Amino acid sequence: MLLVHIFYLVLVKSIFVHSESFTSTTHLTHLFNTEVELSKQLQSYLKVEYERLDRIEKFLDVIKDEIRQAQGKEEIYFGNPVNAHLFIKHLTVDWYGIEEIVFDDTSKTMADNYLFPSYEDYTGSAVALMRLQDTYKLNTSEVANGEISTNYKSRKLSALECYDLGRIAYTNGDYYHTLMWMQEALDHLDKEINNTSPSRVDILDHLAFSTSQQGNHEHALVLTKEILRIAPDHVRAGSNKIYYEDLIQKKILNGNSDSSDFKSTPTIKKMDNINIKNQRPRDYLDEREKYEQLCRQNGSSINTKRQAKLFCRYRHNNHPYLILRPAKEEQLLDEPVIYLYHDTVRDNDIQVIKDIALPRLQRAVVRDAGSNTFKPANYRISKSAWLRNEDSPVIARLSRLIEAVTNLSMATAEDLQIANYGVGGHYEPHFDFARKTEKDAFSSFGAGNRMATWLTYLSDVEKGGATVFIPTGGHVKPEKGSAVFWYNLYASGEGDYNTRHAACPVLIGNKWVGNKWIHERGQEFRRRCSLDPMA
Repeated sequence: MLLVHIFYLVLVKSIFVHSESFTSTTHLTHLFNTEVELSKQLQSYLKVEYERLDRIEKFLDVIKDEIRQAQGKEEIYFGNPVNAHLFIKHLTVDWYGIEEIVFDDTSKTMADNYLFPSYEDYTGSAVALMRLQDTYKLNTSEVANGEISTNYKSRKLSALECYDLGRIAYTNGDYYHTLMWMQEALDHLDKEINNTSPSRVDILDHLAFSTSQQGNHEHALVLTKEILRIAPDHVRAGSNKIYYEDLIQKKILNGNSDSSDFKSTPTIKKMDNINIKNQRPRDYLDEREKYEQLCRQNGSSINTKRQAKLFCRYRHNNHPYLILRPAKEEQLLDEPVIYLYHDTVRDNDIQVIKDIALPRLQRAVVRDAGSNTFKPANYRISKSAWLRNEDSPVIARLSRLIEAVTNLSMATAEDLQIANYGVGGHYEPHFDFARKTEKDAFSSFGAGNRMATWLTYLSDVEKGGATVFIPTGGHVKPEKGSAVFWYNLYASGEGDYNTRHAACPVLIGNKWVGNKWIHERGQEFRRRCSLDPMA
């Protein structure tokens, strides 16, 4: 539009300056050059305008295809983390590029009237995909080719989308995943004929640096030579080539071993007789390996002797609430003792709970011991809302049920916390009770420590999302309408460290849960104290 206005002003000015040209035929022939130049300028303008419209049309085709696939089955569609990531990408980085070239009124209308995800949402969903890769040992090509679920399908990622994932990992200093996704981008590039694909040089440049950071200097040199073959004047590649050659030569002379800052079991590929190591860096969580292994299992990891102690029964506690409809109790674990109660909440009640919670959901926070404040953390990815008994008869009814089944008072229990997990949503290993070093953790409640936990599953989850108990190998798969219950404290009031548990990342599906934390005060005559610290 700006170019049209400029052309119009130039034309008007020209007419004004040469307003007497019609009086001389020779002068008209001199003005012919003006028309020739105007033709060139308009051709240039149309070329730019066609390119602009082509970009908008391609973006429109992408989102129309997404709408076609998701409409009417949004929960199923976004239950696939690849679909969720691409959707967020379309409304962030892709839209940012389109927003710059559409009319201002269109951009302003969208910004003023509709919500858009943030760039943090985009990078967070990318990191979630990589978390799922690690936890469930997914091959990069499986994720990129949409092969992680048969029911919740996703489309294949393009070379550019693989490259973008690699870029996010690269920016985060995560060369382990950068190497995976840049290699995948390179593989996809060879199969694509697309002018929006990233350049081979850009992919190789990231790949070379990342593989060198993983100790693969020979591989980095091969890739750098390939960059120079394509772009002989590439300055950084030229200097890197000298650097890698010098490094390899010193390595041969000194016989240096690889860095020890990695786990002992590397992932090794073979390329042109070069061993390529891609080793996952050491983790701040010592129990990471056991935790992720439990997440990949289909059930608890306990021996036959321990299994023999487990049982199922109907529980009524002589409580009027349960006499006619006793709770279906299944003991899942002996250490700690964990019970699963089947069919505790009806589907209609679950929907009521979700409807009340949905507009109240906020990013879940954890208590920071250093500052004694609550803040978001990468090891807990979900949104939560707190519901009181007064919010609905359904909430009050659930509280009465919990009291009847557990025989514990709800008078000092916390409100019902509803949590909805996000893309790759998880909560890493933690305790529900406060340790002795966290003296003021629950002081605001004035009801002592968290004695017990009641966890209600408000949805099924197709893959992932299990609750696992790391010390003793417990694994509970979410089952809509069921609930698990355990004591966090021994009867002596000491914390039971076997209750350390985690919410595994949601691989496929949409996970909703309801937590009810029951405190010590008011339980004196319901759960007798013991002098034995471990009883």
